[in-house]
Formats: sequence, C-alpha cells, structure tokens
Amino acid sequence: MILRFVVFGSGAVLMALEIVGSRVLAPYFGSSVYVWGSLISIFLAALSLGYYFGGVAADRWPRPRVLAATLGTSGLLILLLPVLSRPILEAFTRWDLGPRLSPLLASIVLFALPSVLMGATSPFAIKLAATTLATVGNTAGVLYAISTAGSILGTLLTAFVLIPAMGVRAILYTLGVSLVVLSALMARQRARVMRIAASAALLAAVLAAPLSVPAGAQTSCGETRVVFEKDTVYHRIRVAEDNCYRWLHFDRSRQGGMFRSDPRESPLRYPDYFLLAWLLNPGIKRVLVVGMGSGSVPKRILSDFPAVSVDSVELDPVVVDVARRYFELRDTPRHRIFVQDGRQYIRRADASYDLIVMDAYHAEGVPFHLVTREFFQQTKAKLAPGGIVAANIVGFLAGGNSKLFKAIYKTYAAEFTGLSLFPVNFQYDKDETSVRTIILFAGGKPGVTRRQLTATFAQLRKEKRIPPALHADYLGDFYERPVATDDVPVMTDDRSFTDILPVWGWDPERR
Repeated sequence: MILRFVVFGSGAVLMALEIVGSRVLAPYFGSSVYVWGSLISIFLAALSLGYYFGGVAADRWPRPRVLAATLGTSGLLILLLPVLSRPILEAFTRWDLGPRLSPLLASIVLFALPSVLMGATSPFAIKLAATTLATVGNTAGVLYAISTAGSILGTLLTAFVLIPAMGVRAILYTLGVSLVVLSALMARQRARVMRIAASAALLAAVLAAPLSVPAGAQTSCGETRVVFEKDTVYHRIRVAEDNCYRWLHFDRSRQGGMFRSDPRESPLRYPDYFLLAWLLNPGIKRVLVVGMGSGSVPKRILSDFPAVSVDSVELDPVVVDVARRYFELRDTPRHRIFVQDGRQYIRRADASYDLIVMDAYHAEGVPFHLVTREFFQQTKAKLAPGGIVAANIVGFLAGGNSKLFKAIYKTYAAEFTGLSLFPVNFQYDKDETSVRTIILFAGGKPGVTRRQLTATFAQLRKEKRIPPALHADYLGDFYERPVATDDVPVMTDDRSFTDILPVWGWDPERR
C-alpha cells in the first residue's frame, strides 16, 4: 500500500512541477508557445531517461532504500529551486540566446535532473512489487495507472487551486517537502514521517503567507517598492511604485501605469494615441476596450469625453481587482467592466460600438485568437456605421523581425478597406527596424491622408470638441509609406504564428 501511495504522490509532484515551471520561467521569458514547448519536451525527455535508468538501477539494487534516496534527492533539488532559479534565469536573460533557446536551456538546467529522478519511480516500483513473472504485466499496468492518476490530480490541483492560492515559491517548497516525506515513507522510517509531515505543513503555511518584498532601485522619484504581487492562472502580476509613478507588470512586461499625483494620466505615451480615433470619426459615443490592464485607456477616454460610455473587457479577474484597488479605475453608469475573454465577449455581445480598442497585445506574445481573420470578421460585425477598430501592436515596421506586424496588418487589410498607422515617436526615431508601439486604425474609409487629419484636427479644436490630451504633435507620427506584405500570410484560426515575438528587453515608450 505504501508503494502505491509513493507512486501516486511522485506522479502528482512531477506534473505539478511542470505546471508551476511555467510560472518560474514566465517573468523572464514570457508564456509563449516556446516556453510551453520547452517545458513539455524537457519533462518528456526526463521521463524517458528516468524510465531507462530507473529500470537499470532496479535490476542492480532492488531495495526500497534506493528508491527512497532517489525521491529524497529529487525533493532536495526542488527545495533549492526558489533559491537558485532567480540567478540562473537572470544569467540566461543577460546571455539573450533568443526566445526559443533561452527557455529550452533554462528548463534543462532547472527541471531536468529532479524530473529524471522522479521518472525512475515507476520502473523501480514495478521491480519491488512484482512477485512472479506471470503477474508482472498486471503489476506494471496498475502502477502506471496509479502514477497517471497522480499526475492528473497534480495538474488539476496546481493549475486550478495552488497557483492562485499559494504562489510559486510556496508551491515549490511544498512539492520538495512532499517528496522528502514520500522518501521517508519508502524507507519505512515511520517515526520520522510524522515529524517531517508536521514540518511540511508548518513550512507550507508560512510560505503561503505574503512574503516581504525587498525594495527596488533608487530613482529620481525615490525608491521603487513592490506593493502587490500575485500569481494568477494567467500571469504573475506585480504592482510597483515610487514617489512619482505606480506601475502594473505582467510577468516580465510593463503593462500600464499612472502618475500618483493624477491617476487619470499614464506615464506611457500610447493611451493618448487612441484619441486620434476621433479625427476619423468625430461622432464616437460608445467604446469597447478589449484588454483593460491598469485601465489607462478607459480612464483617458472617460476623462476627456464626458458624453462617451466605455465597456471594458478583461480576461483575468485579479487584474480587474488590481485596477480598482491600485489604479483608481471605477465602475460607473458610463463604465462597465466584464471579466471575459475578448473574443467570447465580442461574439456574444448584442451591442454595437463606434470604437473598439484592441489593447490585449503585448511584448510577451499576441493572443493568436485575437489577430485572425475570423476574429476581425466578428469585430467588424459589432461596429456601428462609420465605426473604427484601434489596435495597440508591439512590433517592427520593417526588417527581418517585422513579419508579425506585417501579418497583422495584412489580416486587418483583408477585412477593412481603410488602414492608418501611427508608430509612436516615429517622427523622432525613423528607424523602421527598431521595436516600438504601433497604433493601427482600421475602418471603412480608405485613403486617409495627413493633410485631411490635420484639417479635421484644426476644425475640431476650433469647435472645442477634442481634449488637450490629443496633441497635434501626434499627427507627425502618421506613417504614409506602403507596408510590404507579400512575404506573410493572412492569419486565420487555422494558421497563425503569433509567438515569433516576444521582444527582449523592450519597454513601452514613456512621456
């Protein structure tokens, strides 16, 4: 019975480690398909090696204490991960081996050895449990079924319960201690098992409590300090502030912020660029924002246009809570917040909008289902006559790294006849091969020119129909060159390649 329990527990810990491994890597490499591909391949390779070496070791040393030592060593290695992972991952970040190789090698260094040792459990257990050759097949089948059942429980428990409730450090310590307890059980050291189990429960309770966060770097605005940090099912969320600003971070990306002296104002430039939509359609009254983040875009619009209503859609409920608590975003009759996937909301929405803002794109990679032709067809159907889609895209205008931006542009062009581009700060930095924020406006009116926009701006300013935050200077960023898209496809639900980003070391443009 003890052997079956150990097999079940080892399977649970193995898959829990794989799931939580994504959260270990995310602050440094994002959560792209490359990160998940690295983790899955490394864990599968480790299992293969573990099965092989476990079978060899079981034939040579078929004793419970050998399996106990194997599990105990794996547990100790996992206990070291919260301490060692940060300097190791920072080193890979400095080396900058690219979005594929960096997470792959980091996964090998951090997770391969403990996973190999856990993979040895099943073949070793079969050797210990088998009593006769006539029943070895049944014994192997039962033990592998038990191990798989443990893996299923470990996956569901970690993804659905532990990550939101405990955080990464606490989970890693709990997994390590659990393996040490299983090791003691396997070694039949019952007296120690109770002491270790009690220590494990105490350690898990301590680590689950909020951890004190060290102060950050000293800036002209004072010392940066973290005021909130939490792992959710989607991100590791962090709120940091100094005497001037408060920032929202997802994993390793800065997502938004505000001036502490005026919560309506963002230190980032791009939210103000969405106000250019009023030059394309001065009659905008109803706005949808997909990807709320810290609420910079809804706060900007609500503050500057008292007659406009905004619906904000955000996937992560913790982000909504953070925006309300730390970034002074309010629910009002003019502002409704929906916790839902943006594509699901648009597909089910009964309302039509004059402006739909797509702000769910970031440097960690683009949600592929939000940049396909099928999604743009759904979005187009929700626009009122004269309606506009405005998208915040992180990318390159030209050069070898521009394929993602050009594919998004080509996909919009397949559904919208009028596209206008405003690369942030382009008039001051015309290097098309450098990464930047690109604001794209898509509508039904083709051939919009800078001269037309300038005339509309002057007329609306004369009529006092546009706010001071919409600067004439932004028109200098209007991109009039053709975008070459012959080398990229129109992206569809069947074919998309959005994970060719992330962008390493990039930060949104500041004021």
